Amino acid sequence: MMSSSFINRFALCAASGLALGMAFPKFDFSALAWVAFVPLFYAIEGEPLGRVFGWAFLAGFASFATSMYWIVVPLHDFAGVRFELAILPMLLLAAVMAIFSGFAVWIGAAAARRLRISIVITMPIAWAAVEWLRTYFPIGFPWNLLGYTAYQHLELIQFAEFTGVYGISALIVFFNAVVYVVIFRRGASRTQALSLATLTGLMIAILGFGAWRLADLRGEKPAGTIRAAMVQADIPQSLKWDPNFLPQSFKIYQDETTAIAKRGADLIVWPEAAAAFYFQPDDRYPAEFASDAAYRNALLALARSTGVPILFGAPALSVRDGRLGFYNRAYLVSAKGDVVAHYDKMQLVPFGEYVPFRAVLGFIVNRVVPGMGDMFAGTGQTLFPLDGAKLGILICYESIFPDLTRREVKAGAEVLVNITNDAWYGKSSAPYQTLAMAAMRSAETKAPMIRAANTGITAVIKPSGEITESTPLFKRGTEIGVVAWRPVRTFYTLAGDVFAETCFVLTVIALLAAWRFPRKLKPLEALAEQLATQNGRSRAAH
Repeated sequence: MMSSSFINRFALCAASGLALGMAFPKFDFSALAWVAFVPLFYAIEGEPLGRVFGWAFLAGFASFATSMYWIVVPLHDFAGVRFELAILPMLLLAAVMAIFSGFAVWIGAAAARRLRISIVITMPIAWAAVEWLRTYFPIGFPWNLLGYTAYQHLELIQFAEFTGVYGISALIVFFNAVVYVVIFRRGASRTQALSLATLTGLMIAILGFGAWRLADLRGEKPAGTIRAAMVQADIPQSLKWDPNFLPQSFKIYQDETTAIAKRGADLIVWPEAAAAFYFQPDDRYPAEFASDAAYRNALLALARSTGVPILFGAPALSVRDGRLGFYNRAYLVSAKGDVVAHYDKMQLVPFGEYVPFRAVLGFIVNRVVPGMGDMFAGTGQTLFPLDGAKLGILICYESIFPDLTRREVKAGAEVLVNITNDAWYGKSSAPYQTLAMAAMRSAETKAPMIRAANTGITAVIKPSGEITESTPLFKRGTEIGVVAWRPVRTFYTLAGDVFAETCFVLTVIALLAAWRFPRKLKPLEALAEQLATQNGRSRAAH
């Protein structure tokens, strides 16, 4: 029979995870993120480190299951998986992601206990370090990093230009830790006072800088502007790749493009894979793809007839290592109907566009996206020239990778263009979450973004991260926005993930020191800690 202590801790951790999950879009109860860890910190107090991991894992699982329920939608609606079975992969992914949460909290608790350091120091550093690790290992899936919960608070997120989103995550954990230490009077009174004073000063400095930066961005004369038209065609995913529907879908883009060109635009942007046929850089097609060649010619003719450059997504056939496959590609066609440049998506979607660890998983996992085997990943970034501006391209999922975006801006991109197709996710939270993550890329690099989505959310994102000209989901139409860029190169753009990497190094050092050189308490200190632990367990039991 489960004890009341276990049930209380279980409830606290589940509540902590649920609150954190509700802080992300589209729930957007962002204030919850700033207190969501407090129940978890209370629950793990006095627990052995092995149980600390388990409780933190539970909180993480509840958080990711709440915020990533959308995974069920593409599996059920487009892969034909029964609903009750489609839930299982979502729960599995939530469990995998929760391992990182458990590990981060475990590290913070272990370092704090064995080195006699307050969690206000260890927890934020460990959390940022593990989030950075999750961005790259084992397959790279930095979805819903904690800092994204603050995307709507523009003054607050401006300091991401120094630390990236990882700094915002660390700040939120630091805030939680200080609230816990002060409210429940953990540690010496001096520690509590110093923690609260540090948090107060830090928040004043961050918000003050944010207010100044926003005013600076508004007042600075732009280096140039683009009048961009973004076509949201609202093509149902169930019909998108149906050859019988291709004439109708292409006509939608033709009509929208022709109409918007008459209103005046410097660039017309179509979403990811808007051209639902193979578009090759030149006109050499195998005979069996003659119809694709005809559509290619029609698209080039459309650019010539409107006199406006078109940036669009399309698959492209290729052969690599003797194997036929295709790229997820973006093209820029000039107003004269010439192919100016193309970019191949580098960061492919795991289990959607390729199967990671295929040698192990390939025999039991089928891709969600139909097509000829795995997609080929691009090998380098390409900047698109447009009237003196350089455009950096992000295809769909790529916008959630901070370093990928900042390398484009460092290479010279002045305006970011994110083309995407979020039709897979229906009206779930996923389109709102991808938009929030894309907005953070602009806040980090201070480069504006043009975002064109098949079914939404299409938007223009300012260098501050402010989302403008946004469209409703599943509404056909074309939005026009004036995109202004400024000659700003942020510290994050130039230096990269120095903050997160420093946190990672400090975390490794802390783990080694906690293992090899734990600090021993004096007898009176040990007795005091023992009493505090017993009191903590007693409170949890009641």
